[in-house]
Amino acid sequence: VDHFKASPAVQKVRGSITLVALGGYGRRELYPFSDVDLLLLHDWKAKKYMQEVSEAILYPLWDAGFDVGHSVRSVKDAVRFAGDDFIFQVSLLDARLLTGTDSLYQKLLTRYRKKVLDGHRHEFVRTMEKLRGQRRSKYGSHSYLLEPHIKEGKGGMRDIQAMLWTAKAIFGLSGLADMEESGMLEPEARRNFEASWDMLARIRNRLHYISRRHNDQLIFEYQEEMAAAFGYKDRDGMLAVEHFMRHVYAHLQTIAVVTDLFFEHVH
Repeated sequence: VDHFKASPAVQKVRGSITLVALGGYGRRELYPFSDVDLLLLHDWKAKKYMQEVSEAILYPLWDAGFDVGHSVRSVKDAVRFAGDDFIFQVSLLDARLLTGTDSLYQKLLTRYRKKVLDGHRHEFVRTMEKLRGQRRSKYGSHSYLLEPHIKEGKGGMRDIQAMLWTAKAIFGLSGLADMEESGMLEPEARRNFEASWDMLARIRNRLHYISRRHNDQLIFEYQEEMAAAFGYKDRDGMLAVEHFMRHVYAHLQTIAVVTDLFFEHVH
C-alpha cells in the first residue's frame, strides 16, 4: 500500500485508480506459496496511465519472488468479465479494498451485485454444483483417499469456499457467524466446522513449508513428517502417522457433511 501511494506513476495519474485484493488474498487466507491476486481498477480518465501504473506496482512484487496474478480493468469491464468467467465472478466475492479511490471500489461492488448476481441466483448455484461435481470426478468422491488433496478433494478447502461463496451470493450472508444467526448452521455444527477448517489450514500451511512449493496434496512422502510436526505419537498399537491420518479424515468428513447439507438446504 505504501509503495502504491509513493509511486511516481500513481501520483501523476489524472483520474481514479483503486487496488483491490481478490481470492485468497482478498479474504486474508494466504499460504507460504499462494499466489497474490490483484485487480487494478480505473476510470476512463486514468486508462492511458494504467500500463505504467501496473508495471510500477507489479515489477517490485515479481522481483521479490511473489507469484502475482493480476488484471487491469474498468468497473464496466470487470463486471462484464465476471458475467462470462465464473472463476473471476467468485473471486470478486472475496474482494477487499487495499488502497485508492473508495467510491470506485463501491461502484464495482454495486454494479457487480446488480448485473451479475441479482436475477441469476439459480444459474450461480447450478454452476457451483457443476464445479463441485467436476472436483469429485477429478480428486475423488469420498474423504478417505490414501493421499488426500487438502484443497480440492472432498471436504477440502475448496468445499469450504464453495459454501461461503454461495451463502454470500445467494443469501447475502458473510461468514459462518451470519450463517448460524440465520439458522442455516447449527451452533454445534459451526464449532466442529471451524475446528476442522482450522486444522486443514494448519496442514496446508505446513505442506507448503515442507514441499517448498505450492503443494496441497498430503502424499505418503510427507505424512510421517507431518504427524511428527503436529505432535502425534505411537500409542494404543497404532503408529503416530495412523493417528494423524485418522484425524485428517475425520476433519475432511466434517467439512464434507456440513457443506453437502448446506447445498441440500440451498436447493
